[in-house]
Amino acid sequence: MTVKLTNQDIYDRIYAAISERRLLPGTKLSEERLAQAFHASRTRVREVLLRLSQELIVEAHPNRGAFVASPTQEDMHHVFAVRRALERAVAAELADRYGGRTIALLRGHLDSEARARATGDGPALARLTGHFHVRLAETTGNRIYTEDLRRLVALTGLIIAQYDAHAISACPEHEQEDIVKAIEAGDAKRAERLMLLHLAHVEQGIQPPGSVSNEVNFERIFGSGGEGETTPKRRRGG
Repeated sequence: MTVKLTNQDIYDRIYAAISERRLLPGTKLSEERLAQAFHASRTRVREVLLRLSQELIVEAHPNRGAFVASPTQEDMHHVFAVRRALERAVAAELADRYGGRTIALLRGHLDSEARARATGDGPALARLTGHFHVRLAETTGNRIYTEDLRRLVALTGLIIAQYDAHAISACPEHEQEDIVKAIEAGDAKRAERLMLLHLAHVEQGIQPPGSVSNEVNFERIFGSGGEGETTPKRRRGG
């Protein structure tokens, strides 16, 4: 029996596939093929793609259709400029609020990252290292922080996929744990500094783009709950 998906379900699955880099920059998002994959009408798929285009994750071109956004180098610098301003504020606020306490949500997230590393689950690790920053925003309880970080993390994922970041060297596994330790210690200045250093490492690891295949099997990606890969694995970064 096919479960009827809501527009939010469709949005969440396309968003996840893009942010986890199962749909790479430049991929054409055919309304007809997506409608078939989701067992939904083209009108509903079009509504979801419009929402994603308003968030800059999808690009809509007249008479050509919708494509996964292909960020430019200028876009990359803009994204990281906003992330530095926003995330240093998030880190400092959390340190001021939670200093002297263990933050179970963040510790649980780091444990999930550690398990993904230990099992060699690259797609899960890619998703978790990006979502760490959303978790920080969620912990503040500020919905604006959270929504902004969700969008920025998705755009960062597109940039990494577009330019193939060397995230193994650019994003050492201890950096996120060090940020959490500084927050729990109540050291706002150190938390800010470590966050800026972490973001700098991610940005510095981004290299010029390689070629990206535009041949995508949407049914394989979305037909069984959104799991699966259609492209070679990329190196990951936060």
